[in-house]
Amino acid sequence: MNGQPRPRPRLVWAFGVAAFVLAALAALQIFLAKQPYGTDLWAYVLAGRHLLAGEALYPPDPVVPYGPFGEYHYAPPVAVPFVLLAPLPFWLATAISIGLNTGIAAAIGFHVIRPLPRDAQPWAAAGYVLFLPTILDIVLGQLNLLTVALCLLAWSLRQRPVPGGMILAIAIGVKLLPITLVLFYLAAGRVRLVLWIAITGAAGLLLTAIFFARDLPPYIAMLFELKDSHWAADLIANTPPASLAGFLGSPAGTAVLPIAAIATALVGGLVAGRDRRAETHLHHLALAYAPYLASFGLLWFTYLVTTLPLLASTLEWALRGPRRTTRVSLTAALALSWLLLQVVGESDDLVPVGAHLLGLVLLLTVGILVLAVARGEPQGRSLQTGQPVAGSAPARS
Repeated sequence: MNGQPRPRPRLVWAFGVAAFVLAALAALQIFLAKQPYGTDLWAYVLAGRHLLAGEALYPPDPVVPYGPFGEYHYAPPVAVPFVLLAPLPFWLATAISIGLNTGIAAAIGFHVIRPLPRDAQPWAAAGYVLFLPTILDIVLGQLNLLTVALCLLAWSLRQRPVPGGMILAIAIGVKLLPITLVLFYLAAGRVRLVLWIAITGAAGLLLTAIFFARDLPPYIAMLFELKDSHWAADLIANTPPASLAGFLGSPAGTAVLPIAAIATALVGGLVAGRDRRAETHLHHLALAYAPYLASFGLLWFTYLVTTLPLLASTLEWALRGPRRTTRVSLTAALALSWLLLQVVGESDDLVPVGAHLLGLVLLLTVGILVLAVARGEPQGRSLQTGQPVAGSAPARS
């Protein structure tokens, strides 16, 4: 630096670092308080033990979507990797699961926060580590974070249809949760990638039919039972407060998020095919609402981890607003959405579900508004640097 003193960190960045440290400590306290660990992991490990013993993966009368402790509801091939954990003491399998899920969460966080302006990065990281659905996903040993990571990896390889399509097919095979992304890719004109999703899925079904001939029919039957399950509607109808239950159980209340799941995939894909600047944001929008195609998706707190890429992307776009008042307003609305998505309550009330619904609607609104505001910006302005791009070519995410 030619002997000159290095510039002092900006106060916004420094306070953000302090906020991140406090948030990380709070997240650790919450994690330690959530014992016992691996509640959902036990179903996967038990399925691995069934495979080793040559036993059936599924009970004769499964309870869907929320069966008794240890009941396995995933596709047969998903149990295969857990064969490696099956012989281990469960505490060790749980420790490995926590380590892997924490690493996946860290990788997702680095990926989605890195594009943000430097001063915003520690603040975003603070919100990221203190996101309760992520903490609970790690505690339970679920597969939602892995699914999100696979979806982001597939998107990063979208210019290479073969690996991108294969990885997204694997993500859908792990959990059906991101299946609406197929609509997004198709609407965006990435037909070759969708073709490879179909090829990989067909090959997976064929291999499953060969190697899991006994378990595939009960799995398919379980999917039909899941489709016809009235569990979510019955739970909502019998849970106070009655006014909220009445809305969530009404045709309008039950249609809001499924419509959002399909619309963000189809409409978002169509717009993404014409506006390469916004395609990554629109992909994250479709990913965030993918779980809510299912009527019971809103009741699954950990499904909210799919909103993490959208939260970061929306913050990035909001901070590039042309006016300070616009930036502040959009960022405040986004922070409120983040807060609503974390509301928790007693097991016998629907207030958290109502808050999550409101948070998702608010996030959808802000996620669309930031794009509308950005349309007033020059096409040659980079979201990464805020500076004009040579040749005024649209920046590709």
